[in-house]
Amino acid sequence: MSSKFVLVCETANDGPTTAGEIAPSTSVPGQSNTTGAGAWDTVQDIGAFLQNQAQGSGIKIVYYDTAVSASTTGTFTGDPTAGDTVTINGVAFTARASGAVANEYNLVAGSVTLTAAALAAAINASTTARIIGNVGATSALGVVTFFSLIPGSVGIPNTITESTDNFTLTATNFATGGTQAHSAIISAGL
Repeated sequence: MSSKFVLVCETANDGPTTAGEIAPSTSVPGQSNTTGAGAWDTVQDIGAFLQNQAQGSGIKIVYYDTAVSASTTGTFTGDPTAGDTVTINGVAFTARASGAVANEYNLVAGSVTLTAAALAAAINASTTARIIGNVGATSALGVVTFFSLIPGSVGIPNTITESTDNFTLTATNFATGGTQAHSAIISAGL
C-alpha cells in the first residue's frame, strides 16, 4: 500500500530566492521538479537548503501524513464540437475531429466514454508547464476527474474552465478534497 504526504517548509526568503536555492540545476524555467538526470541533484539541493535554513535562521516544517488530492469533475452528455476547449491553469485542451497533437484530443462521435478518455489521456500526456507534475486526469463513462498530483490544499487553486458543447464542470477550481490531516510541526533553530 502506498501513501502520500505533503511537506510544507516556511522560510524568510521570497519564492524566487527559495526556488533558486533549492533547485539551481533545474533546467525548465518555472518548474521546480525534474524526473531526468538532475532529479537526485535536486533532492540533494533541497536537503542542503533545509540544513542551511535550520542552522542559519531556523526552519519550521509542517508535515501532513494523510493528504488527499484536490479534484473536480466534468461530464460529457454528448459530442463536443471540434475546436471546443477545456482550459486548466490557463492551458487549453482542444477537441479535434481527428489528428490531435499536443494539448489536443480527438472527439469520438457518439461515445462520451471514449471522448472523456481521450481528454484525460491528453492531459496526462501534456508536457506544458502548469500541467506537467501538477495535474492529472482519469475518466469513466463520460466523466473526467481532474486532480492535483500534489496532495493537500495546495491543489485547490488549480483553475478549470470550459467552452465545450455538451460538457459540464462541477466547479471552476479543484474544490473537492484538498485536505490534509494528522499534521505534525517540526521547528529547528527557532
